[in-house]
Amino acid sequence: MPVPEDTLLRIIEYGTLAPSGDNCQPWIFRWDGERLHLVNDEKRDTSLYNVRNTASFIAHGALIENMNIAAAETGYELKAELFPRGDEDPLVAVITLSQAPVKPDRLFPFIDKRCTNRSMYRSDELGHTARKRLMEVPAKAGCGELFLVEDRQGKDILARAASLNDRLLFENRELHDFLFHQIRWSRGEAERTGDGMDIRTLGLYPPERVAFRTLKPWPMVRFMNRLGLSRLLPLRSHLFFRRSAAIGMLQMPGTSPKDFVTGGRVLQRIWLTATSLGLSFQPITGITFLIQRLWLEDGRGLSNGDRKLVEKAAAELNRVIPIDRGRAMIMLFRLGRSGPPKGRSLRRKVVMERTKP
Repeated sequence: MPVPEDTLLRIIEYGTLAPSGDNCQPWIFRWDGERLHLVNDEKRDTSLYNVRNTASFIAHGALIENMNIAAAETGYELKAELFPRGDEDPLVAVITLSQAPVKPDRLFPFIDKRCTNRSMYRSDELGHTARKRLMEVPAKAGCGELFLVEDRQGKDILARAASLNDRLLFENRELHDFLFHQIRWSRGEAERTGDGMDIRTLGLYPPERVAFRTLKPWPMVRFMNRLGLSRLLPLRSHLFFRRSAAIGMLQMPGTSPKDFVTGGRVLQRIWLTATSLGLSFQPITGITFLIQRLWLEDGRGLSNGDRKLVEKAAAELNRVIPIDRGRAMIMLFRLGRSGPPKGRSLRRKVVMERTKP
């Protein structure tokens, strides 16, 4: 018996609480009366970070895992067939839901609490219990490798590498323009669109927020870069990133679209687990996507100067965490304890298209 549509919609709504690059929400839902077709909307994320749609595939994986948790809580078992038409087709998954005994998941209450927190974290240690719970996630999933770096020197090296992304954001016009296209400058604008990043979620202090808005016009950025702006911007991020209980990295053993989707599922459980432990979490993964652009697309869209910075970041990362072209870097992130985030991203209303079986 097919799942009732109101139940299906609730499960999808939990799914869409998953993270996506700059809150693009690159998903389309099509229902044929028996199966849900999850389609990648390639128009939603056209950034340089989304090399070969890998960032979107991670987001789809996180969405599927949210749906899986919500379905089990509702009395349904979720099965997802990935890329049934091949890796090049936008159909990411065909999802079926069948009735099953209710199977509560301790992560379910945290689906709507999970968020990005870009505040300054306290210098508290991660702790044995938190470390153990986080490391158990990929082990239980049977795939993926999680690295948690907690020593001061390792965190400093990773923070320096990750913070180079902020320099690239203001030296590469395509990266800059996409970022500012996704920013919602008021609560009203965020509510109208239901996507993008509410300016409050960036964790900026009021004077920083005012200064940040002046950097929206590219001619202004180009002028300020002559005065050294882009070289100064990573300093703030470096300070924030290294002041974390840990910097983590999730990798998968291959680089196929399925690896990125599956990695997204594992990542979501890691993030939900961190939320359940009272930990703040911030993706700092822009630089890893640019490294993968260098590896998978020979740096297409990056200038020679950009490439040198990305190569430098890759070498720095590799000093602490082994990375190579044969493994998918799903996410680099920081963990710690802090106050609540200054804002939370919204979601678009779920639209479920009807299609023939």
